[in-house]
Amino acid sequence: MRLHHLSDPVLHALNSVTEDEGTVAFLLDAESSRRLLLLRAILDAAADADDVRRAWRLLEAAERAAPAVFRTVLLDPQVGVWAASLVRRISRPDPTATSGEPPLRVELGFLGQLAAAVFIAGGADFRARVPVRDGRVFLPGLGRATVGGDPWGTAEVWGHDGAVRVAAGGVTVTLPDDRESDAPGWEGQRRLRAEHGGVTLTLVLDDLGPYAPVPALTASGRLSSAQFASWQRWVARMWTVLVDDHPVSARALTAGLRSVVPLPRGERLRARAASSSDAFGCLLLSEPDEDEDVLPAQLGVAVLHEFRHTLLNGLIFLTPLFEECDELLYAPWRDDPRPLGGLVHGAYAFSGVARYWRTRGVEGLAGFEYALWRSAVRTVLGSLREHRALTPPGHALIDSLDEQTAGWHAERVGVREQRLARLATVHHRATWRAHHLQVPAAQAKELAEAWCAGRPVDAVTRHPEPVLRADPQARRLDTFALLARLSLVAPGEFEALRASGNPARKVAGVVPADLALVDGDAATAVKLYSEELSGPGARPAAWAGLGLALAECGERAAGNALTEHPELALAIRDLLPGSPDPVLLAHWLAK
Repeated sequence: MRLHHLSDPVLHALNSVTEDEGTVAFLLDAESSRRLLLLRAILDAAADADDVRRAWRLLEAAERAAPAVFRTVLLDPQVGVWAASLVRRISRPDPTATSGEPPLRVELGFLGQLAAAVFIAGGADFRARVPVRDGRVFLPGLGRATVGGDPWGTAEVWGHDGAVRVAAGGVTVTLPDDRESDAPGWEGQRRLRAEHGGVTLTLVLDDLGPYAPVPALTASGRLSSAQFASWQRWVARMWTVLVDDHPVSARALTAGLRSVVPLPRGERLRARAASSSDAFGCLLLSEPDEDEDVLPAQLGVAVLHEFRHTLLNGLIFLTPLFEECDELLYAPWRDDPRPLGGLVHGAYAFSGVARYWRTRGVEGLAGFEYALWRSAVRTVLGSLREHRALTPPGHALIDSLDEQTAGWHAERVGVREQRLARLATVHHRATWRAHHLQVPAAQAKELAEAWCAGRPVDAVTRHPEPVLRADPQARRLDTFALLARLSLVAPGEFEALRASGNPARKVAGVVPADLALVDGDAATAVKLYSEELSGPGARPAAWAGLGLALAECGERAAGNALTEHPELALAIRDLLPGSPDPVLLAHWLAK
């Protein structure tokens, strides 16, 4: 372990919309030191435990026997999640197990599993006692042995002359020579491999690890051979695109990526992806949609998106980019209001996303995605540019991203693609406001009374300062972006959806008015949104849709009144005994 200095060249490379192989190597060195500190904190907290002292001595011997292998195992994302979560646990006033947690001795005993994995990968003889977790012994980077018996018992692991065995309760599991292969009682940790143009990517497909990098996301569990083959095919196709069209990013990925945790397939064109600050180099990805002509590019951008979160987490561990701040802000990629850190992360990740699509053309899916995300980045950078809670390094990062992306907004994309991006952008923001911003009660009452009396209101009442109250019911604010993608990627599906009587049965959150508007039939959209808003149970998103539809029909002032301040229409409607005519209300608000 050594000190790590953020030099100007490293900071310059990190404060970029691109990824850099050398900088990734620097962050990996720093991450290695951070994990060593976590291990030391675990030892210091449990130094009076005999099992921990024995495991620590074994780990020291493993590092001496195979230092390069030790570093590789140390950087396994499962090790990072285990170490960070255990340090948090032992920092609690009472670290004993709560509901759903394994016994503390089992978590501490993972030190022995870590040491055993180093010895096995290094080919050295050893013997170790390790804990059993739910009847299994997981060896990071290698696989999992099922020994049964006591769910929280103890097992022996030993290696001699290249043969490795795990034994507990009369059950002995012998690891195969090819550790990635399965054998009786053994599930090997398989790797995804892709090679193109002399650039090779190797990733662990982590469907065995006991530690969830993002606990809220349920992993797929052990994949079948056919499922693994599908992932191998998807990654190989993605890698060809990345190496050919994004070679600098591809080389950075070879340096920093370690594993992929597979998630079940999500909704159509709503793939899920995530990463964790505790698991450097680990991506959580749902099975992609298998649209032959777009899958490689969509999977590639998901990988780069989450990898940029990993890089920023590495930077934040070295220097703070923002101070503690209670403020919640608008993020064009989320349904919910986000803290300042979420906006910084999003600006960093989506600037790379926009840059990725920028290289892929100005029409079709690429043109739409580029127009959509350059607009989102511009919005968020505007919110962050002078934010008081940013530190000097944080300001430097935002200023650098701002400078690099400033010229993008003048670049032309296809007319259709730009229109769809504008619809998705405006609809998302307006729907977010409708869900999360509330008009103060006194001003809402004044607005409602003025409407009922047929008189105008002054500018202060028409545009009050709303109050942010997060609405947990806000869901699928990306509906227009999803429909835009569907119309570009699978026009036949889009047409079938529009022809169906109840599109929400196939695509959650979609109503016929949305499809009409995306398809360019604004007059029909006005009629359908008006019908919804004139009845009970209207969605907040319907005000945003009506505003867009009115604007496309030439009634720009009325449309803008709804898309810029939909919360005003909602406040008036909520105070009236009946539903006002939504089009008349829009025109009244525009006066």
